[in-house]
Amino acid sequence: MNLAEMVLSAWDALRANKLRSVLTMLGIWIGVASIIAIFAIGQGGQSAVVSVIESQRLQRTIQILPREWIEPGLPQPGQVLSISDADLALARSFSGVASVGYTLYGQGPVSAVGHTVNASIQAGPADLDELARFMVVQGRMFTATDVVAHRPVALVSQSLAKKLFGAASPVGRTVQVGGHPVHVIGETVSTQLGILSTLLGADEIYMPATTCRDFFPWWSITEMDVEVAPGVDKADLSRRLVTALNVRAGNPDAFVDSSGLWTGIEHMVDTVTRILTWIIGAVAGIALLVGGVGVMNIMLVSVAERTQEIGIRASIGARPRDILAQFLVEAVVITSLGGVAGIGTGIGVAAAVRAITGLPVGVGWPVVIGSFAFSAWIGLICGLYPAMKAARMNPIDALRYE
Repeated sequence: MNLAEMVLSAWDALRANKLRSVLTMLGIWIGVASIIAIFAIGQGGQSAVVSVIESQRLQRTIQILPREWIEPGLPQPGQVLSISDADLALARSFSGVASVGYTLYGQGPVSAVGHTVNASIQAGPADLDELARFMVVQGRMFTATDVVAHRPVALVSQSLAKKLFGAASPVGRTVQVGGHPVHVIGETVSTQLGILSTLLGADEIYMPATTCRDFFPWWSITEMDVEVAPGVDKADLSRRLVTALNVRAGNPDAFVDSSGLWTGIEHMVDTVTRILTWIIGAVAGIALLVGGVGVMNIMLVSVAERTQEIGIRASIGARPRDILAQFLVEAVVITSLGGVAGIGTGIGVAAAVRAITGLPVGVGWPVVIGSFAFSAWIGLICGLYPAMKAARMNPIDALRYE
């Protein structure tokens, strides 16, 4: 009997006991699906962080903050808590600087049609969507012209829009921000790194920095966003600019470039995600081993049920290795079918996660191939003992078995 005949024989044996066969491969099915889904989600999380860190706008932006905002401590001589207009002017005077903007953060009442919500207010330059890591899903982003003209326009998060306007679109509506009328031009959701805030329903409103300063002149500027001109060494410009700002403040630690923090976050998240993915993947792999025990059990039952068949085959010339191969092939077919079903299920789960969360979840071929190969290997190992037991049967005893 050649390999093709053995596979067909194994298929016939599985079809003869459909329910038992499905239940046998269920552990393999679940194990493979879990491994594929877990690795896909883990890789998606890593890609989400990298996509934010490697944003073109962020790559050419130096984000300068007072060190006190990153490392709070006791008051010290020369301590700086905000960025002044003079600091912004100093940055604009540097060669290699394409533009200088600033970002404001705060809380304030946002009202519309009888509803008032205490929302997070963030204001900045025209590319605030990249700096604040959100995207416009309806309407438009405010422009550089809106910023220069101090236009009272804003974008609201989906959560805030729902609380203020219900199911109606917020675009084109007017809201009151701190008692000032503002025209809503867009609706937003957080991008990958901020997906948690989207799921939790953060109430956020975004507007031009100039408009926000008109509304809240007492707010402090806490972040300077310096765009580096093409061809300029970002690290060198950052070092020179921070040094100049610190000299002006009379404190060598007054300001810090926070851009490098995101790279550190990327490495940290990447490391943690990899470790957790492998740990959870290993736990899911235990399901494969449990499924393998089930395969061994069913194969032992199958050997007992087909004892006379084994005796007949041996009596007409089948060698022990032929019988061994037949039962090994049957075990591998069971686990391979479970592996195929698990691959389909795992890919489906990954696609569902991508649709629900927006994470760039992707299933890598190495994981798919590795999971399938592992399931087949489980069948080979766990089917070996039952197959050896069948191959060692005495033909006469097997024929007399009832």
